[in-house]
Parts: sequence; structure tokens; C-alpha cells
Amino acid sequence: MAGAAIAAVMVIGTTISVVGQVQAGKNANKVAQRNAEIQLREADLAKQNAEFNAKISEKEGRARRAKLRNDSGAGGTAVNDGTNLLALAEQEFTDDLEAQLIRRGGQLTADSLRANAAITSFSGKAQQQAANTGALGSLVTGLGTAGIQAQTLAAANAKGPSKP
Repeated sequence: MAGAAIAAVMVIGTTISVVGQVQAGKNANKVAQRNAEIQLREADLAKQNAEFNAKISEKEGRARRAKLRNDSGAGGTAVNDGTNLLALAEQEFTDDLEAQLIRRGGQLTADSLRANAAITSFSGKAQQQAANTGALGSLVTGLGTAGIQAQTLAAANAKGPSKP
């Protein structure tokens, strides 16, 4: 009877271990998927922030060029001639380049965050799969051990009671 109780306890212990491993894998995957969602939201925010900052830069550039035009006109020189025209064109090019660089930086940050989100998501799935595989291994080992214990008990019962 004690052998049957030992075998039952082994099966119960194995079951608890298997359920715990499976649950741990699910939880790890759930956390990873949540982190991936956060990274995707951060990617969207990075792109939005870059667009916002680029528009501010463009507005500042327009104001800077307007000031250049006004300053040139106030000095009595023609704004659309020679050096003044070249200075305005160069300033416009620089302002446009600055806005493009801001947008590009936001895009690169967003791309990086999206790639990290994909890695995080894959990692969570891999952790869940590893936990499931570990649980299967524990189940097979536990049931095999319980089977050996039951076989040993059956062999002992077949021999008859042992004498003290």
C-alpha cells in the first residue's frame, strides 16, 4: 500500500511540475507580447515626435528666411539678386535638410523599436515553447518513474509478504 501511495505522490508531483512549467511559459510569453506592444507604440510616438519637430524646424526656417529678406530690403539692397539670392537659397537648402534629418532620425528610431518589438515577441514565443518542451520532458520522466515504482511494487506483491 505504501508503494501505491508513493507512486500516486509522484504522479501528483509530476502534474504540478508540468502545470507550473506550462503556466510559466504562458506568463513569459504574455509579458513579452505586452513589451512588444509598448515598443510598437514607442515607435509610432518617435515618428510623430520627429514629424512635429520637423514642422517646428520648417517654421523656424521660414521665419529665419523672412528676417533675411527683411534685413536685406531694409538695407536698400535687392533681395532677389546676386549674393542675397544665393544666401536665401543656401539658407532654404539648410533648413530643408535639417527638417529631413529630423524626420529621418525619427524613422530610424521607429524602425529600431519595431525590430526590437519583433525580437521581443519572438523571444516570448520561444520561452513558451521551451517551457512546453520542458513540461513534456517532466511529464515523461515523472510518469516513467511512477511506472517503474508501480512495477517494483507489483513484483514485490507477487513474491508475497516479506518476513520481519
